[in-house]
Amino acid sequence: MTNPLEPIGKAWKGFWQKNKRGKLFLVAMLGTIIAILALWELMVMFETEPIADYPLPLIENLDEWSWALLVVGGILSIGGWLYYHDHNKSYHKFEKLINTDSKAQFVRNIDEIEELAIDLGPDFEKKVIERRADFKVKTR
Repeated sequence: MTNPLEPIGKAWKGFWQKNKRGKLFLVAMLGTIIAILALWELMVMFETEPIADYPLPLIENLDEWSWALLVVGGILSIGGWLYYHDHNKSYHKFEKLINTDSKAQFVRNIDEIEELAIDLGPDFEKKVIERRADFKVKTR
């Protein structure tokens, strides 16, 4: 018996792998904005001096939910920025390794290039296949 949620999981994975860098940035920014808005509401609620006179209409009725939003926003923000930074690091390393003019250097780093391509997504795997064809490197 097959799992009825399996196609949804595959679709989600495919969606997430396309432009992962932009989506991670979006998650990090969304988390940061949520955390800032929740913090603003908490500062208004506790009548913190410079901000108490400027309640924001959209978040004015959050009250105690501000604490939950602050935690959720903080987790999304911190996690998003950490994953975004990690993905960026992998992206730049991949580009540096794959854009070499030396076939020997490409073959020497092929394992690391393939690992990075798998982590980065299917578009990068296609780049590796194209680069292998350019250098005429046989696949295992």
